[in-house]
Amino acid sequence: MIDEENVNQAIFEYANDKYGNQSQELFDRYVDEFPEKDVEMPDEIWRNNFLAWLFFEKVLPKTGKTIAEEFAENTPELSPEMEKNVLQMKNVLRSNFIVISKKGLFLKIKDRKSGDVYNVKLHAPTPISPNSAITGRIHPSGNHYRFSGVYQMSTSPLILDPDVLFGAYENDKLKKIESIPLRRSSSLKSILNKYPAHWIDWMCTHYDLKGGLKKDKVRRIDDKIVNDLPPIILKLPEKSKEALALCVEQGGVVKYGKLKNYDDDMDFFWEGEKTVSTIGMLRQKGLMVVGKMVFGDRKFKVAYIPVEIREELKSLLSS
Repeated sequence: MIDEENVNQAIFEYANDKYGNQSQELFDRYVDEFPEKDVEMPDEIWRNNFLAWLFFEKVLPKTGKTIAEEFAENTPELSPEMEKNVLQMKNVLRSNFIVISKKGLFLKIKDRKSGDVYNVKLHAPTPISPNSAITGRIHPSGNHYRFSGVYQMSTSPLILDPDVLFGAYENDKLKKIESIPLRRSSSLKSILNKYPAHWIDWMCTHYDLKGGLKKDKVRRIDDKIVNDLPPIILKLPEKSKEALALCVEQGGVVKYGKLKNYDDDMDFFWEGEKTVSTIGMLRQKGLMVVGKMVFGDRKFKVAYIPVEIREELKSLLSS
C-alpha cells in the first residue's frame, strides 16, 4: 500500500523504471534549470535535491507533466487522498525558515521572509531543535507540509525569534495538559473540567452549544457527545475512525506509542476550524484524551477513550 511515508520512494522507483536509461540525458538537458545548481552542499545531498526537483517540480516538455504527476496518473492503486498529495508536490515553497517548535515528527517553522508559519512533518526523527535555521523547500501534503529539500541548517543563539519563545511556552502548556492523571474509569466530564477555558469554548462553538459558566458548557458538551455520538462519528475521516477503533479494541486505553502511525499535530491554541491531524481532530471533539496513567509502578503517556462512549463506539465502528 502506498502511503505518505513511502510515496517518495515509489515515485523514485517509477522514475528509475521509466527514465533510468535516460538519466544522463535528463541531467545534461535540465541541470542548468535546477534552481539550487550553484548551492554548495555535499555531492550526495546535491544529487538528491536535484532528483527531487526533477521528479516533483520539472514539467517535462514531452509529456506536459512532472514525473510525479505521471506516476499519479499511471498508479491506479493510489487512494484519492494520496493522488491529491502527489499532485500537490509541485507547489513548492523555497525560503529560509526558522524552527519555532518541535513535537515528535512535526516541526512548526516560520518563513523568515513572509512571516508565514507552516506545520511540517519529518520522514524520520532528527536532531533538529527549536531556533534552528533551515534553508530549503517544502511542499503541501494533506493538512501539513513535507520537506522536498534542505541545503543548509544551523542553530545560533544570536537568532532568537519571538515566535520561538512563544512556541516553547505553547509546548509547555500542552505538555502539562498531556500529563492529566487518568484512571481506567475517568469520565468525560471530569476530564473536560481540567481543560483550559479556550478549549471548552472551541468545543461549544464546534458543537453549536450555548455559553454560560464553564461547568454549564462542560455539561452541554458531555451531553452532546454521549447522546449524539453516531452523527459525530459518521463525519470523521476514515483514518480517525481507525485510530479510535484501535484504542477501543484495547479496552479504551493504549500506550501513546501504539498510535505512532497516526498524526497528532496538536497546538495549545486552537484556531477556528482549521484542518487538524488525525489524533488532534479526535482530541478537539472530545472523543479521545491524551494523559498519563499508571501501569505497574510507572506512569505512561496514553490515549484514552472516555468510559461513557466506549461501548457505543465499539458498536458504531464495528458496523
